[in-house]
Amino acid sequence: MFVTTHAALGALIGEALPGHPFLAFAFAIMSHFMSDMIPHGDSQLYKGYLAGSKVKRAIAYAVIDSIVAIMLVLFLFNTRMFDNRLAVSLGIAGGILPDLIVALYEVFKVRQLKWFQRLHFFFHNLITDRAGDLTTSSGFAMQMLFLAALITRIG
Repeated sequence: MFVTTHAALGALIGEALPGHPFLAFAFAIMSHFMSDMIPHGDSQLYKGYLAGSKVKRAIAYAVIDSIVAIMLVLFLFNTRMFDNRLAVSLGIAGGILPDLIVALYEVFKVRQLKWFQRLHFFFHNLITDRAGDLTTSSGFAMQMLFLAALITRIG
């Protein structure tokens, strides 16, 4: 899933748990793994990244997605009143943390993070390895619809 989608889902979880910011953080981390199990069209991009043939494309996707996620968070915090900004903030942080940890592993090859990278891709590939993934364009469209649905539920 896009980091933006994980951030929106984390915000929704934080909003649902205004008095429990650390619980929001934990549930948002779990939601990351659960939502990554949904086929979302990025398997070929990651395989190309690993093979060295789509490194620039993968980095471009990650940078654009990160910029959009930052814009989403800024939009949410400047247009919505939340009962507890800490819970929403920790929900967002928990939602994106697994991808940040995997990025640290991928970029810096931190040996101690290898187990987490494996755990992340166990969930990420749980269905796609058996049933196949969506095309990149179908996955993009599906995530845009999912993101729009999440945004309409926030606030």
